[in-house]
Amino acid sequence: MPKTEPERQQYFSFWKPTSYDDQPLLAAADFIQEFSNELDLLFILGDVATTGLDEDLEVAKQVFLENRVREHLNAALEPRFGGLGVRICVMPGNHDRYKDDLGTPGCKSFDRVFGKIYEPRRGVFLTDVDRDGVSLCIISADFCFAEDSDPGLLRRYGRGAVDDQVLAELDNQTRNYQYANPGTPVVWALHFSPAEGVPSTLVLEEREKVNNLAKYLGVNHIFCGHTHFRKREIGTHPHIYCAGSVSSIDSVDNHFLHVCTVSKGSSGTLQLEVFDLKYDEIQDQFVSYPVSLEA
Repeated sequence: MPKTEPERQQYFSFWKPTSYDDQPLLAAADFIQEFSNELDLLFILGDVATTGLDEDLEVAKQVFLENRVREHLNAALEPRFGGLGVRICVMPGNHDRYKDDLGTPGCKSFDRVFGKIYEPRRGVFLTDVDRDGVSLCIISADFCFAEDSDPGLLRRYGRGAVDDQVLAELDNQTRNYQYANPGTPVVWALHFSPAEGVPSTLVLEEREKVNNLAKYLGVNHIFCGHTHFRKREIGTHPHIYCAGSVSSIDSVDNHFLHVCTVSKGSSGTLQLEVFDLKYDEIQDQFVSYPVSLEA
């Protein structure tokens, strides 16, 4: 029996890490199905499960990998993304790495459950898209606390830290791709935001290492999640886009989808534009939000 909104918030906020609200999640599936012919890739920036325990990851697996039975629904009329005809990429967030409800980091079960669509090398995973001669490469890096780290009880819940080995692999894969594909833009995808002004309880520790490397390599765009609020850091390089949450029960009236387009101008330069869509509870659908950012 679904809990009411206050009941769900209280239960998950005090007794377990947060989980999803199936109403905006179903609306997201509606939107993706409607525009599936125009979408090349659905990229999910982490925290797909409540914890990295098998029972929680099984729910996430069903939502994102299980095929639909009736349109985008399964037999129980729950939202499913696996049969929408849009390629899915996913990366882990800190919730997906929790070994227990106490936020102990380092769980590796996510890699096994999502192994068909997430095959990282040293925490870094590369995918690219191409349509009508316009290409884009997305490289994700996992900066969740490692199993052998000891972040302490307060730090472990909302923070991540730049791992030098993962950063070196991010550097390596970016350089290799740029060398083999000159002119094709590279976007980085992180779960934790390296933007300024992120609360200390949600910060990516040593974030300046990521931003400095992005500037050095000419990576002008970073997409990230984690914070549960939409934020833009535009005007300097790299541009940072914090997505917010699509369906977390701790993000009431603050659920977002984002459509990213890449176009080629008459001069041959590529331009990236991000459109925001916000969940409207009255209409029960994601509608255009009056923000469009070009970079």
